[in-house]
Amino acid sequence: MFGAMVLIAASIAWANAQVSAAVEQRRHSGEIALALNDMRMVSFEYLLNRRERARLQEQAVWQRLEGLLSQPDTGDEATARALRALRANGEASHNLFVEVGPTRGPASAGDDIQRRFETQLSNRLLIIQQRGLVDAAQLIESAGARIDETQRRVVFVTASGLALMALITGAAVWIFRRDVLSPIARLEHATREVAAGNLDFELNVDSADEIGETARHFDAMTRALRDSFSRLELSNRELTSLNSELESFSYSVSHDLRSPLRSMDGFSMALLEDYGDKLDDEARDSLQRIRGASQRMGRLIDELLGLARVTRAELRIQAVDISAMAREIAAGLAKTQPERRVRWDIEEGITVQADRELMQIALQNLLDNAWKFTGKTADAAIHVGQREEEGDRICFVSDNGAGFDMAYAERLFGAFQRLHHESDFPGTGVGLAIVQRVLRRHGWPLWAQASLGRGASFFFRIQEPTDDRREQSHPVG
Repeated sequence: MFGAMVLIAASIAWANAQVSAAVEQRRHSGEIALALNDMRMVSFEYLLNRRERARLQEQAVWQRLEGLLSQPDTGDEATARALRALRANGEASHNLFVEVGPTRGPASAGDDIQRRFETQLSNRLLIIQQRGLVDAAQLIESAGARIDETQRRVVFVTASGLALMALITGAAVWIFRRDVLSPIARLEHATREVAAGNLDFELNVDSADEIGETARHFDAMTRALRDSFSRLELSNRELTSLNSELESFSYSVSHDLRSPLRSMDGFSMALLEDYGDKLDDEARDSLQRIRGASQRMGRLIDELLGLARVTRAELRIQAVDISAMAREIAAGLAKTQPERRVRWDIEEGITVQADRELMQIALQNLLDNAWKFTGKTADAAIHVGQREEEGDRICFVSDNGAGFDMAYAERLFGAFQRLHHESDFPGTGVGLAIVQRVLRRHGWPLWAQASLGRGASFFFRIQEPTDDRREQSHPVG
């Protein structure tokens, strides 16, 4: 393409030079023809009147013509020959003109011969001048033909160059379509196939360029994906089996472990009731410890099963009024300890799209913690609200209770992790782990801020459910 453009540009430059030269030649030939015509007119006038003024005019015209004919030739060989012929004819014409003398007195026999000789010279002079005009006209015509020929060549070269450029463009488009667009279209089709789940689709592009390399990487990727999905499917089957075993184990724990715990608690209570007066203080304290341990073990089993149910429960997303739910839980907590005076601050209009049962469990645990850890605070206050932060909606539960040291915050959401002694605040240490799993199921991050002796706040960022977070529709292990 670049070569064709250079060819056209060179052709145009050459044609411009040729046309300029031809135009100059035509102008020069025109001036020569004009000078020859002037010489012919002067010669006619002199031959008719034999005046000295005409001879002087001829001398001036000859000098002008001689100057024109002596200019360097820039044309072709034919033009050079024509100019040389014009120079010869001009010189001959001038010399003949000089030989023609003025007419003298009455005619005599010798004068008659002289007149016949001058007549022959005059005829020859006019013939030579006429031949010079013809040659000058041919030069002008030659210059015009040269311009026409140059224009035809330019048209031919330009048309050939454009045809070559069109051919190169067509070939480039065909090659680009074959080697670039078609493989890209196949690659795009392959991505749609893979996105639709057809992992067996392969491109099989044999080219050695970058697109061929990309296609081979794509085929390698699909093979790796097939292997990964095969392993994932096997892992899912194993996970399903493990989940079934875990569910069976949970039921086993629920039924098989509760029975001996109830027996331990029941027999310990029977011993205390029937033989308490026969036992010393140390024995009665041991029985009370046995009862407390069995009851605490029962609560741990309940919390463990609750954590498993939260993890495996199928989500049913619907509109949930957090404000109304919090007021209901607060009323229930107040009935358990009617002597306590707690200031509840529950904002109105807190609604989310979530699973109602799981949100009930999470909010119950958060408010239970707030209620428990404000038990030793004189002016207890619990706040349930929401706020906007960088375009997101954040819900929170805060209190002014015992709080905790943020240095141990990383242990906060682990199962059976406690930051306070059970003698101060009883519990199993599973509640916040359950809250975190519920919120994680919804795709909502949970975090806490607290200060020892100044209360604690728990925050979770609300994100509406999307198709990307549809673990909700299936239980997880």
